[in-house]
Amino acid sequence: MIRLIYQSMINKKSKFLLLMVQFTIGFAALIFGLTSIFNLLQYKKSVEALVPLDTVHAYINIDIGLAEKNLDMLNEYSNVFKQLKEKNLVEKLGLFETMYVYDSPNQQEIKKESRLYILNNDSIEMSKLTLQEGTIKPLETNLHSSKNIPVVVSSALKDQYKVGKTYQLYYINGQTQKYEKIEIKVVGILASSVLFWPGNSTYISENIINNKEFILAPQFKEFELAMSFAYNSLIQLPEHETREENLKQIKSVFDHNGLDLQYTTLQDEIDSYNEGRKVVIISTTTFAAILLLLSLLGSIGAILTSISTRYKDFGIYYSLGFTKNNMIRLVFGEIIIVFGVSFILAIVICKILFATLLVNEALIMNSSVIAIAFVIMIICIMLSTIMPFIKLKKIEPIDLIKGVNK
Repeated sequence: MIRLIYQSMINKKSKFLLLMVQFTIGFAALIFGLTSIFNLLQYKKSVEALVPLDTVHAYINIDIGLAEKNLDMLNEYSNVFKQLKEKNLVEKLGLFETMYVYDSPNQQEIKKESRLYILNNDSIEMSKLTLQEGTIKPLETNLHSSKNIPVVVSSALKDQYKVGKTYQLYYINGQTQKYEKIEIKVVGILASSVLFWPGNSTYISENIINNKEFILAPQFKEFELAMSFAYNSLIQLPEHETREENLKQIKSVFDHNGLDLQYTTLQDEIDSYNEGRKVVIISTTTFAAILLLLSLLGSIGAILTSISTRYKDFGIYYSLGFTKNNMIRLVFGEIIIVFGVSFILAIVICKILFATLLVNEALIMNSSVIAIAFVIMIICIMLSTIMPFIKLKKIEPIDLIKGVNK
């Protein structure tokens, strides 16, 4: 039977190839649309896993280059943020700074680079850092030393940094531009679902899905970058105040100091992210649905035509002992191969696209996407077999022997 199916497809290869191309494009568009939908869900889930969605991200519009007047701006921003705390305008004011650390200070060696975030106490308290191993408690203590710094690492780094072990790392001091040594002790491994803010952006959650490799440490030194105050702050407002009035008061503090403060809630960021991808999702899923429908109709027509032109072949098979059920299995095998090969090609194409051209979109084809697409493929197979099977059931043996289609 397998050999007959193969021979049959070789004889009609032009028709089958055309159908495979159509279904491959259709399934690829479907998988892309489904992956985009799951990407939206994962994005919201990643943000919710860290802080409540009503948390406010405050950022400062900057007109001058930070590199030129970093120290002056750093002092100015630091003073303004202290005023917010002193005036009780915020319940918690989370700040963090990004550092790049290396396993060696030697310029000649190939160094391993890791992203380390320094979090102030409020940032640690605000964040829901779920662990798969270890404890978060050591991070909640005040530090004033670069030795034996307790850290937790992301799940993606658990093979590189082991719980309970101490590591010496090096970073470039922003003021002296020289390497300085720190000693970290890994006290926990974050759950695989916990990601962290990339930072330094007007949307703090931007590209959070891509940010999988990082180290979190308590604030063991003063923040060195004005960018940290300008973009890496999250605010939880007091519950006894109305949000609108509270935000106006916070903005007035910045205005009084000549700073242009902008703010958005994390829910607003999610809504904006969803809005930006809505058109892509609707267009790709609509395109996939239309193409799959047209391909499905085309495949039904092609199979019916193929049956009508193969009466003589079926007659020979019938004379050799084939039954109608055998012929149905033959046609069904051809349909399975067309859909199966198209589905596999679509998965391969999408994987290549997601790993190359669309790598910045953080699209991940998970098992749920493949399962849903597979179920849709099975439905397409069932729909495409109904008419051909009915036709085969109605064929009279005498017509097969004569090789005549009535």
